[in-house]
Amino acid sequence: MRQKILFISRDPGGTNQLVALRDILLGPDCDSRTEAFGHLGLSSAPDITVIAKDYAKAIWQQNSIAVLDWPDHDVMADIGGYLAGFGADQIITGTCHVDDRTEQAIWRAAKVLDVKTTAFLDSSLNISVRFMDDSWQEVLPDRVSMIEESARQRLQALGLTQEALFISGDLYKSYIQAQVKGPAKAKVRSRLRQSWGVKDKECLILFASDYIQEMQARGVHFQVTEFDSLTCLLDLLKSGDIQDHFPGAIPPYRLVIRTHPKDTVGKYEAYPAQSTKNVTILIDEAGPATDAVFSSDIVADLGSSLLKEAGALGVEVLELGPIVIRRKAH
Repeated sequence: MRQKILFISRDPGGTNQLVALRDILLGPDCDSRTEAFGHLGLSSAPDITVIAKDYAKAIWQQNSIAVLDWPDHDVMADIGGYLAGFGADQIITGTCHVDDRTEQAIWRAAKVLDVKTTAFLDSSLNISVRFMDDSWQEVLPDRVSMIEESARQRLQALGLTQEALFISGDLYKSYIQAQVKGPAKAKVRSRLRQSWGVKDKECLILFASDYIQEMQARGVHFQVTEFDSLTCLLDLLKSGDIQDHFPGAIPPYRLVIRTHPKDTVGKYEAYPAQSTKNVTILIDEAGPATDAVFSSDIVADLGSSLLKEAGALGVEVLELGPIVIRRKAH
């Protein structure tokens, strides 16, 4: 009998990791799968059911993967009964921030059901809040996959043992590198740049938003905000100082602000009016993020995982956080 695995995700970053993991587990390279995830006790070609909540659904569907919708909030009253209905041998999740506690409820209920849980981190930032419930009590899965070794000490401080932690790396990086090969993606790039109105010799810069304003409203402190970063980028473009980072970035510039799924509606609506002769600003969130990244000349943001994706795709990146901090210091 095939092993039953339940994938559950909600946040975009965690969903990306699980999309890539599913591809590995169901792919033809059995040796690679065994080497990377043999310690999880996963069988060959498992039966994987995917449940998507909120922002995750569009990402799974963009990758042509069928999903079940997470039910409304009534399921939280009997989440154990809901999960038990799938008869899963294992449950694999992403991780969220302070705006959702579904995964913590899943881990807690799975322990009662004696079903092993594994959480795949998509970032080494803000780790502690990913394992807290609404009462700020720690709730831990059985195992956690890390992007990099630097997260280990913080995870162990939460109570996770050495045996519960393993490094998978950035699974999505390899996945997207494979996805953008071939003439089909070249056509996507051409079509997307045309839809943005990119003219010949115009430098296209993608600014990837983050939902820091929304996190601050929930009491989480940040040294630099998305608005600090965007203001810094606009200053670099309008002053010409962008060439200190990219000598080949010659005006005119077309700046596309890509909103985050968690952004408040209308968050950047005032910015297109700040366009100048050499800097045209527009807002667009349509389609997969990887298509937007692949179609750009430069990707700039505070320092999110999207910069890693851009680097993996060979696109120039500009991490604005350190620049903002240096400027504030002066």
